[in-house]
Amino acid sequence: MFLRVVERGVWTVFAVSDQRGHCPLQEFIDRLRIVNQAEFRRAMALLGMTAANGPPRNEAKSRRLAKGIYELKTRGGIRIPYFVDEGRVIICTDAIMKPKGTELRMIIRRSELMRESYFRAKSAGALEIIRKD
Repeated sequence: MFLRVVERGVWTVFAVSDQRGHCPLQEFIDRLRIVNQAEFRRAMALLGMTAANGPPRNEAKSRRLAKGIYELKTRGGIRIPYFVDEGRVIICTDAIMKPKGTELRMIIRRSELMRESYFRAKSAGALEIIRKD
């Protein structure tokens, strides 16, 4: 499994990537930078604060979606599903605008599958880190 470094601080925030470099979070952020500067700044500030302080305890910024799956939230509707590992590690699985019910269930399931894959890859020593550009 490939992980891209998103932000480093007291915590390290990673995003799931594939071997070709496809990273849903990075691609979403890159598009956001072009189409909505204000929301781009909010998302980057939230990721930066999360790296500095860990997952927010404020439900307006972070909430539990399922067992082991959470989401970072901006007030403009950006949602970034994530899970946490030991060693102050946060792994973001995706980034989307506020989803509807059916879409949210699909994203939660996909995040759960990525979480399972992550822990299998970690036990097998098969995690590869892609450094921040």
